[in-house]
Amino acid sequence: MKQPEIKVARSSDIKEGKKLALTVNGKKIVLIRHRGNLFVLSNVCPHQGAPLSDGVTDNGHIVCKYHGWRFRLQDGSFSGNPNLKIATYAVSEREDCVYVCLQGKAR
Repeated sequence: MKQPEIKVARSSDIKEGKKLALTVNGKKIVLIRHRGNLFVLSNVCPHQGAPLSDGVTDNGHIVCKYHGWRFRLQDGSFSGNPNLKIATYAVSEREDCVYVCLQGKAR
């Protein structure tokens, strides 16, 4: 059964290199456009709960502004321990709209 998608933003609102922090159905997420691709991850650093959207993207990672923890955009894995991951979610774009599936991990 296909998981439900939720319309969360306009594609044109998320330019290359930009982030958009949202709370959708109680989940804090961040949308990131990096090298032409759109990624959706949890917006909570598991270290101390800081918003990852405050950090920067660097070489395919989002870096927590407060303590430097790095998570891969592709799969949410922590660079210091690939067994530690933040949630990633399926995302699609159609007709200038961004849709996210918050049930289950995308990658």
